[in-house]
Amino acid sequence: MGERPDAVGDLEDRLAALCSAIEPPDPVHGRLSRVRQRTLARPAGSLGTLDALVHRIAAIRRDPAPGPLPAVVSVLAADHGVAARGTSLFHPEVTARVLTLVAAGRAPVNFLAERVPARVSYADFGLLSSVGDQRFRIASGTADICLQDAMTPDQARQAILNGCSYVGECLADEPLVAVGEIGVGNTTPTAALASRLLGLDPSDLVGSGSGVDAATVERKRHIVRDALTRVRAVPDDPVRLLAALGGFEIAGNVGVILAAAKRRKVVVLDGFITAVAALVAVRLCPAARGYLVAAHRSSEPGHRVLLAALDEPPLLSLDMHLGMGSGAALALGLVNAALAAAALTPSARSVGLSSPRSPVAP
Repeated sequence: MGERPDAVGDLEDRLAALCSAIEPPDPVHGRLSRVRQRTLARPAGSLGTLDALVHRIAAIRRDPAPGPLPAVVSVLAADHGVAARGTSLFHPEVTARVLTLVAAGRAPVNFLAERVPARVSYADFGLLSSVGDQRFRIASGTADICLQDAMTPDQARQAILNGCSYVGECLADEPLVAVGEIGVGNTTPTAALASRLLGLDPSDLVGSGSGVDAATVERKRHIVRDALTRVRAVPDDPVRLLAALGGFEIAGNVGVILAAAKRRKVVVLDGFITAVAALVAVRLCPAARGYLVAAHRSSEPGHRVLLAALDEPPLLSLDMHLGMGSGAALALGLVNAALAAAALTPSARSVGLSSPRSPVAP
């Protein structure tokens, strides 16, 4: 089942302990950030959404002026049994090839992250052909969700806990974490999982994914409906539904989000797949919601629906659908630019702008 050698105790209890250890962001530091902003040599709130983002990060980091933060882009990869049904432009073996490009520093996300700058970290959580470090791997891909559960509930819990271990072992040094993934065909299980979690028809959530044609999109809708029919009797439990319909990289990112929240890191979500992982994480632990930042809104129709469910407006809207954390990597630069502007702008008094005619808001 791919359990880590140091896994001890009951998986369910360990997951419950992780969730119970997560505290919401501290609103006091968010308020202190707002008070501090009113003293700066610019109108309070003049950066709009970016100012609001700074206040949220101040609450997350427990620091009224955190400044730019060291950043990392995390990319988890896994394969999906349902991809054999032709739901993507690419064959399943492409997942491993793309992760190999990431490992070599030659994928688009590497070039985007380099300019933030941000480090890129990656892990195989369940590829058909293993790549690199196997510490966090669960199995060689999931089962076909139309025929059987993608994984067992214990595999789902183990993947979440492996995501937690991955944060401690590979992402410990950066407080700003962009969450990404690679998995050929993974928009299909994501749409199925989101449909069930939100009680929506697949037509609201299934899109073109890698860029498939209209006929393939319609086939994806039928596949998702077949999978939802199969799991009709599964209880509305996030882990059980994740096991029935999800993927190892999705479950791993649930753990990344929860562990990052526990460590008071800022979690920058990429696209559709990481958004469904965030929804599962929030269903398991509502306090994790306060640590999330949506990088962008992708071209997938289901992504817009998930961001609305998370009540998280995106920073960017570029119609991207590349995956591998690329949209989140782009947003990291915006996040750190906002933090720099908030932390480094001088006070109004220090530059002689503290008179009643000052443009600084009261």
